[in-house]
Amino acid sequence: MHTALNDSTQAVVEVSDLSMRFGSKVIHEHLDLSVRQGEILAIVGGSGSGKTTLLREMALLQPPTSGTVSVLGEEISGLTEQQTLQVRRRIGVLFQNGALFGGLNVMQNVGAPLREHTRLSNTLIDEIACVKLSLVGLTAADGLLYPNQLSGGMRKRAALARAIALDPELLFLDEPTSGLDPLSADAFDELVLNLKAALDPTVVLVSHDVDTLWRVADRVVLLGEGRLLAEGSMQALSRSSDPAVVRFFQGPRGRAAQASV
Repeated sequence: MHTALNDSTQAVVEVSDLSMRFGSKVIHEHLDLSVRQGEILAIVGGSGSGKTTLLREMALLQPPTSGTVSVLGEEISGLTEQQTLQVRRRIGVLFQNGALFGGLNVMQNVGAPLREHTRLSNTLIDEIACVKLSLVGLTAADGLLYPNQLSGGMRKRAALARAIALDPELLFLDEPTSGLDPLSADAFDELVLNLKAALDPTVVLVSHDVDTLWRVADRVVLLGEGRLLAEGSMQALSRSSDPAVVRFFQGPRGRAAQASV
């Protein structure tokens, strides 16, 4: 069940006139985008369209070339290091490959943000880590395993448990189902919906998985040609006659995903 949203819902991320260049290469230019409180927003686009770059800019991981990004009411370019840290504590990020620390077991990975940002005892941190693992469908025994002992699906779940360790208000997911088999991808989609119901974060995800877009996204934005080409629900975009939207969503994979909904 998707969240009921309207244009008056408070924005938790506001991107205004955003441009990003690497040397002479333009990633995006004069881009405007709002993320509304409580929604699951999906960012899609072809390879090289700047999806992950935009996510990194919104997650305070990469400064833009120009323009402004406001996150949770704070315009990030004007923040001190301490103020930036305070905003980061309210954000969780799941990186595309999980980015777990290979030398730490799963429980230690999940507890890492708590050790970094709180003064809780190690015993309490381990207890909280166990709770987070259970939220993503992993056991305390799984917590004793190391990343190289995990399947792809378990790695994603462990990384998600770490991303929610500090109960973030804003959760960024970069290609959460990439590399997973269809059953594991379906299970991860269900997990995201369950976490949304349990913790109610605002979620921004980058995905090329059309099934995921139909199942979890309240709103989808399509990037291309350095700009935002289209936005709307999957229902609206699937009916669009815009050539760029048709090319992206009406291929064989898109039609198959729509038929399965």
